[in-house]
Amino acid sequence: MEHSFYGILWYPFIVFIDFQVFPLAFWFGYPMSVLALIIVGTIMDSVTGDNSSLSTCAACGNAGDNLKACTSCKQVKCCNRNCQKLHWPKHKKECKQLAAKLRAGDNKSSESISEGISSISLSVSIPASATAADKKMSTSYEQKTVHEKNISDNELFRDPPPKEDCPICMLPMPCALGVCGVGKTYMPCCGKILCSGCVLAAQGEIHKGKMKDCCPFCRVLIGKEDLKRMEQRMKLLDAEAFFNMAGLFEDGLKGLPKNEKKAFGLYLRGAELGSSRAHYNIAQAYLNGYLGLAKNIDKAVYHWELAAMGGHEMARHNIGCIEETDGNMDKAMKHFLISARSGLDKPLKAVGQGYKVGYVTKAEYTSTLRKYQHTLDEMKSEQRTKAAAKNW
Repeated sequence: MEHSFYGILWYPFIVFIDFQVFPLAFWFGYPMSVLALIIVGTIMDSVTGDNSSLSTCAACGNAGDNLKACTSCKQVKCCNRNCQKLHWPKHKKECKQLAAKLRAGDNKSSESISEGISSISLSVSIPASATAADKKMSTSYEQKTVHEKNISDNELFRDPPPKEDCPICMLPMPCALGVCGVGKTYMPCCGKILCSGCVLAAQGEIHKGKMKDCCPFCRVLIGKEDLKRMEQRMKLLDAEAFFNMAGLFEDGLKGLPKNEKKAFGLYLRGAELGSSRAHYNIAQAYLNGYLGLAKNIDKAVYHWELAAMGGHEMARHNIGCIEETDGNMDKAMKHFLISARSGLDKPLKAVGQGYKVGYVTKAEYTSTLRKYQHTLDEMKSEQRTKAAAKNW
């Protein structure tokens, strides 16, 4: 075990412990002295906080197990958003260097990616060649099947994961687009998801001539290379890259041909890699019978459930509506309570109705109201309000 500098400062005191607390060391000499050294050094390391399993806030120095890691470099942790903002001026320059090393490591790891993912390579940056590139796409993404698993109530009703923070303003963002009036934009250059407020602020700086037309986070110029960059993110198994590429094929955007089967396959791959939004879009496709799929409410509910477990607010609400229609009011209210606490207003109204007829207790209703308001306040900012007013 490595001992901290503070542990070393205690070593002179160990001589006293060696011969007073452990008198046998006087008779048996060096071996017992070494034993005392190790024991006390280990104890002092734990006292002084030199514990690799316990993280320390970079701003205030408090230790804890649930600190938030920097979304860019993943190396520095802080207690909360306030500490992150406080530490950011000191961390900014170091963050870029650490993030660059992290991306370099990701590039090395991508060399060992399986053949299944390497088949997605697309030369789609030039619209004229999109059709040829389209043929190169592996048909496995068009013929994937959904391997469903049983989801227990304990898994389904577990508290959703914490909301992801915007890496610029450090405010939490909803999983579903537009919840609490907050929009999101995926940046294929760095793989970051930025809130609508920060994107709008960057656009304002661009129009004023104070900033080039570039990514607000990594400052890479935006242009024709975006599709190639998204392809590179897909090679790194970026779930959001698959989700966004699927959307381009679904609507035939960025010069790509409209291909619903390919879009469905890419949504599935994104879902496999953990994209809740991909699960939600698959559910909507089964519900409405598009993307080349036949209508299937059971498969729609299954993917809604997976999306809800990942924190998708609308998916959770939709499941509640299905349970309510089927007369399962207990389960319906559980879903409405969770989605309302996540900041969605529709299920909050359902919780209110449930309280009036006795399906929801007064304590549940009042705590949900407080949590709903807290979630709204936590995600609110002046810039995001401006973006919502402009339907960003």
